[in-house]
Amino acid sequence: MTNRALRLVRAAPLAAFDDADVLGRIGRGDVGALGELYDRHAGALLGFATRCMGAQDAEDLVQATFVRAARSAAAFDGRHTSARSWLFGITAHLVQERRRSFARLARALLRFDVSAVTGASTSHQNDERSDLRKGLDRLTESKRVVLLLAEVEGFTCEEIASMLAVPVGTVWTRLHHARREMRAFYEEGSR
Repeated sequence: MTNRALRLVRAAPLAAFDDADVLGRIGRGDVGALGELYDRHAGALLGFATRCMGAQDAEDLVQATFVRAARSAAAFDGRHTSARSWLFGITAHLVQERRRSFARLARALLRFDVSAVTGASTSHQNDERSDLRKGLDRLTESKRVVLLLAEVEGFTCEEIASMLAVPVGTVWTRLHHARREMRAFYEEGSR
């Protein structure tokens, strides 16, 4: 046995391909290329995400960034050799989505008494929730969906129209009728 040194051979150094090439490979299904992109940019994205959302959520945001990047890799503009700004844009968008989601959750929780969330509900609160469920059950499915998307989830009529693939006027009409029917339901109950 000889004392020859072992040498590690790489197929290509990380810097051998620019980000556009790597994203092209990801777009064609090369999952290994995603690791290369991650190695290049995850540290910087993690720092940015930590500053935006705190350390607890940062790793999740970075992971979500690369999942989204993998899904839309084929759409990356190959004229740019670096994907840095594109990846930061994805992360920034995810931060905004997460904040809007938290804000919607907070608003929804404020609509209900905190004790309802903690389990310390009273019979009055149970009656109110039961009435709400009965009122919602009286709506048609299309009106109920629009009402919940607008009032609980906080989506705009334009966003709902896009989600449901219907004209925005249809969303406005359904929302108007759903609100009117819910008001009528509560007026009947108060008599």
